[in-house]
Amino acid sequence: MEKNLFDLIIELKRGCLADEAHIRTMCDISLSEYKGLMQISIKESMTCNTLSHKMGLSPSRGSRIIDHLVRRGYFSRSVHPSDRRSFVISLSAEGIKIRKRIEQERNLYEEKIRKKFSQEELDIIKEALDLIADIFD
Repeated sequence: MEKNLFDLIIELKRGCLADEAHIRTMCDISLSEYKGLMQISIKESMTCNTLSHKMGLSPSRGSRIIDHLVRRGYFSRSVHPSDRRSFVISLSAEGIKIRKRIEQERNLYEEKIRKKFSQEELDIIKEALDLIADIFD
């Protein structure tokens, strides 16, 4: 029986989640930590509320994860320059190191995919995936 489109998407998701789990295990971080680390770039800083929103979490749940990442030494927290009641989050030196390790591991998986297809095929796949992703926005 031929798989329908939805089943193929679920299969793809399952494979990507397994690869992400492997990366998290190699880096000794939880899913929540991974999500937090991936939502802030190396040279970026943002408020706790903004980061919580980007992670798709309530401010209170996001704050707990941010606190945990600060305690683990992955995030630095400083007082917001224009609102002393608010904090700004950025990656610490250790956070930058773990973020770069995550990116290296993700690039290995990317390369594994790229080796299987021509550039023309990759362009078609990317365009199709973009169209599918737009449905869920």
